[in-house]
Amino acid sequence: MKYNSIIIGGGLAGLTSAIRCAEAGLKTALISAGDSALTFASGSIDVLGIRQNNSLVQYPFEEISHLPSDHPYRKLGAAQVKQSLHFFTEQMAKAGIQMSSHGQQNHSRLTALGAIRPAWLSQPGTKALSIAAPAAGLRRVAIINIAGFRDFQPALVAAGMKKHPEFTGVEFTVADISAETIKIDARNAYELRSLEMARLLKRDLFSQPKGLTIFASAIQKAAGNADLVVLPSVLAVENGNELISQLEAHTGLPVCELATLPPSLPGMRMASALRQRYRELGGLLLEGDEVLSGYFDNNQLRSIKTRLNPSMPLEADHFVLATGSFFSRGLDSNPSSLTDKTFNLDVVETGQREQWSNERFLNGSQHGFSYFGIETSERFNPYQNGNAITNLYCAGGVLGGFNPVAEASAGGVAISTGWFAANQIIAHRSDSSGTAK
Repeated sequence: MKYNSIIIGGGLAGLTSAIRCAEAGLKTALISAGDSALTFASGSIDVLGIRQNNSLVQYPFEEISHLPSDHPYRKLGAAQVKQSLHFFTEQMAKAGIQMSSHGQQNHSRLTALGAIRPAWLSQPGTKALSIAAPAAGLRRVAIINIAGFRDFQPALVAAGMKKHPEFTGVEFTVADISAETIKIDARNAYELRSLEMARLLKRDLFSQPKGLTIFASAIQKAAGNADLVVLPSVLAVENGNELISQLEAHTGLPVCELATLPPSLPGMRMASALRQRYRELGGLLLEGDEVLSGYFDNNQLRSIKTRLNPSMPLEADHFVLATGSFFSRGLDSNPSSLTDKTFNLDVVETGQREQWSNERFLNGSQHGFSYFGIETSERFNPYQNGNAITNLYCAGGVLGGFNPVAEASAGGVAISTGWFAANQIIAHRSDSSGTAK
């Protein structure tokens, strides 16, 4: 079976690339091994939030020209990064989620540890705060949990927020809502993860005629006259933003949902919306499968074999590799070397093995391995034994030359490089056929 394009990897980079190809009318297949890193993500998109000296970036697109020359953003330029994010925002809106931004400026978002992280796009339920003054307008914050839910600790959130100088003088209220108050059968709440809690709330509370009113009343009683109510993201996956909006209307209070320990419902919501959009465009999604090997000829990838269909190679004119970094098993290492797991492509690494990470792993310092990844050309074509593979493109966390966590850039790099790879494929086909897409 032959496709115009095959996308390997079902995370943010792969889905963006697949949607762009499918929208252009290409016969596209997306191969996803399982849940992607979006299951662990906040549901916001960080573009570029932190400099190497740990200072915050207010205007991410202005900062791109100051990055090292091998950074993925430098290969794209600020204009193409902006175009890719505009495309992504449009696709999310068509899938039912209106992402918000503060124009060209970053904003702040809260985390479940009470930290303040920079982001550029957020879902409505996240409640984007000012990047320069995140506590502006806040005098009282109420952090509320459903009693017994183990993956959200209000006291921990409050303690983290109090460490930020901007929140000095803000009054914090920490409270639980009991299962009896909202009439849910949560005798084993401490065993539930966020997804299971959402299913319980849907069954016992939100499916009832007065369920939303009961929950809103409990929030009002616990929060008092708070300027901001913080809840764990356990309300729903697909329609979580709408439920937050309805709660705000019922309570008259601003409500913010925080992604909990995985699974993260805002991240799953984003993944679900993107997969829905891809299917609407006619794309083929091969879930639960994994690419085992590829057949290369004349510096091109001709076909791939997968775990579920090892005797039926899949052929395509172009491929995108978006399998992620170590966390997503796109990259692998042993005591002496680093490899990409799929095609044994050339990788970027520096120094001896003992220099890949710092001796004290969790002391906040940057580690060398964070910058490791597949070496690519200016058009994100990888190399194999020094030869560029001209019909294969790399996107997202599998790329080298950037530190997604330390510089808060994972989402932006995934979207922009996935979008760019798809545009290269579309342009090549347009040149070949003499048609414009």
